[in-house]
Amino acid sequence: MRIPALLGSALLACGLLLTASCSAHNESSADANPTGAATPAPAVTTHFTAGDQYVTLALPKGQVTPTGPVEIVEVFSYACPHCAEFAPYMDQLRTQLPRSVQVRFMPAVFSAAWMPSAQSFYAARELGVLPQTHDALFKAALEHYPLNSLSDYADFYAHSGIDRDKFLAAATSPATVKQMAADQRTEMGWGIDATPTLVVGRRASDGKDAPFVALMRSANIDSYGQLRQLGLWMVQNVDQR
Repeated sequence: MRIPALLGSALLACGLLLTASCSAHNESSADANPTGAATPAPAVTTHFTAGDQYVTLALPKGQVTPTGPVEIVEVFSYACPHCAEFAPYMDQLRTQLPRSVQVRFMPAVFSAAWMPSAQSFYAARELGVLPQTHDALFKAALEHYPLNSLSDYADFYAHSGIDRDKFLAAATSPATVKQMAADQRTEMGWGIDATPTLVVGRRASDGKDAPFVALMRSANIDSYGQLRQLGLWMVQNVDQR
C-alpha cells in the first residue's frame, strides 16, 4: 500500500514552480535490517513496469545516445524523513553496484523550508566533508536533532568539528546559489515530484567534462527495499544498452 505524498506544490528557491512530495514507503519484514551483511538483490526481476515503478526519460533535443560511464543520482533532502529512512538502503545499494558506476547526490528544494538542507549539502561538498557528514545528518534528523534553519545546520557541523564561519560562507556563496538553481532546473527536466528518487544515466561520452544524460528514474515505489532493488536494476539496464 502506498502512503499519500506529504508535500504539495511549492515555490523553488530560484523561482521555479514544481509539484513536490516527500514519498513514504511501507516496509516489509524482509527489508527490516538493511545494515546487515550485504546480499546482492536479484537483478533479473520482471516486476518493474515502465510508467509505474520507473519512467524512461527522453533524450534532450539534439543529444545523441550517451556512451560514457553509468551514474546513479539520488535526489533527496535532509529535511525529508523518508530520505533519512532510505539512507541505509542506499548505502547497501552502493555496495552492490559495479565499481565503475559513480554514485552522486542532488538535493531537492520543494519549499523554502528545504533550502537550508540543500545549502548544507553544497557547503559540505565544497569543504570536502560530505563523506563524513551525509549519513550523520540523516541519523541526526531521525533522532530529532533541531535542523530547521541554516544556523541549526551550522551548529551541527560545528559540533562535528567543522569551522562554523567557513560552513556559513560556503552555504551562502554565489557558487552555492548558482548550483542550487541549476540543480532545480535539472530536476524539473527529469520530472522529479518526490524524494527519495533515483535517476540513472550515462555521461555523454568518456570526456572529462562530458555532461550527465539521465535515462531512467524511479516512480511509484512501495518500499525502500524495492527502491534499492530498482536502483540496481536500472543501472544494469542502462549498462547493457
